Amino acid sequence: MLLAALVPAAHASGSPQAPPVLLDRIAAIVNNGVITQRQLDARTAQITAELQARGTPVPPPATLQRQVLNSMILNRIQLGIAGYNGITVSQQTLDNALNQLAQNNNLTVAQMRSRIVSEGHRWNAFTQQLRDHLIIQKLQQRTIDQSIHVTNQEVRDFLAQHAGQIDPGQQYHIAQILVPIAGAASPRDIETALNEAEKLRGELEHGANFAKLAVAHSAGQHALQGGNLGWLTADQMPTYFVRAVNVMKPGQISNPIRSPGGFHLVKLLGVRGGQKVNITQTHVRQILIKITPTTSSAQAEAKLQRLRRAIEQGASFATLAQTNSDDTASAGNGGDLGWVDPGQMSPQFQHVMDNTPVGTVSKPFRTADGWHIIEVLGRRKQDATDKAIRARARQIIFQRKQQDALDAWLRRIRSAAYVHILLDSHTATSASHTAG
Repeated sequence: MLLAALVPAAHASGSPQAPPVLLDRIAAIVNNGVITQRQLDARTAQITAELQARGTPVPPPATLQRQVLNSMILNRIQLGIAGYNGITVSQQTLDNALNQLAQNNNLTVAQMRSRIVSEGHRWNAFTQQLRDHLIIQKLQQRTIDQSIHVTNQEVRDFLAQHAGQIDPGQQYHIAQILVPIAGAASPRDIETALNEAEKLRGELEHGANFAKLAVAHSAGQHALQGGNLGWLTADQMPTYFVRAVNVMKPGQISNPIRSPGGFHLVKLLGVRGGQKVNITQTHVRQILIKITPTTSSAQAEAKLQRLRRAIEQGASFATLAQTNSDDTASAGNGGDLGWVDPGQMSPQFQHVMDNTPVGTVSKPFRTADGWHIIEVLGRRKQDATDKAIRARARQIIFQRKQQDALDAWLRRIRSAAYVHILLDSHTATSASHTAG
């Protein structure tokens, strides 16, 4: 696409009679940066291809372009905030994300790269897009998550209010259309938004395609995915969604649901899951050597190598943990961490623990806490339904607070940013040609 745009321009420049050719133009100014028409066209073409691949009807070019531009503006604002605050993503984190993405699609990274290039996309652009996504995710977590707290009393109150209603194994496949309301909206603005939501619901009742309307009209973060939010547990949905979904059947669409951000139309696409939750617990003990100004990473690893050899030659793990481990919480108990639930430890710790046979000691491995060796003492299956229900209740409260805070923060930074959109009908026509 880019090459095709440049070739005619290069050819025309050789003729003295040829009029000047506009290679690019500015689509929007966002704070101190710009989004060019070429960037917008490329992203619009990418979204068009994704919608077509999913079988989602593509809205009119100007409508799709507006939605894509709004998404790009919000991303650009967040990346600017992340850059100002020094938030970056390491190459290792990016590589891990690429590996996970490839595994999710039953591919190797090399195969995924070949497929992306064969579809006409640049690999560097793809990885940069993924890096930007990870940076924005990190910014949102740092900005929002640290300010959210859930008390034990909130959990008890929630369980009392929703007794018997929480199924920790249940998941809901939902999609949404959001008709937005500004933070300082007047009663007339609110009525206008409600009327728009009811109008859209009427179209859906008469057979309109939900995904197509979402792409064209939704102000939600997943608009360009047809409003598809994927499979979510109750804890991952806002309160106002859960109340609606609990009384819906697959295929049904809710009445307009009011939230601080506007009016939502929610479609329940499917339900799956069951009541009982079984987990595998691991009984494990550890010796931790922390990295300090006086103990380097190499020294910590070497020390654990020596301790591991001593254990293999008959020394007591518990005794060595008491005299050497820097984990003050467990050292006095011979390094015993008790029965550990899945997800309780760091991903690196979990990986080593899961792959260490019962009765054996792992090789030294590193986490953010330092260097460890662990001994797996046993494994057992445990019915964790009650514990899972409590954990789910806590997560429901946290995620609802998180989503509300995120929506408010996104509206706030969008309002505070300098944004000047320079699109006109001419560029909409250009986008139509590019996307097609």
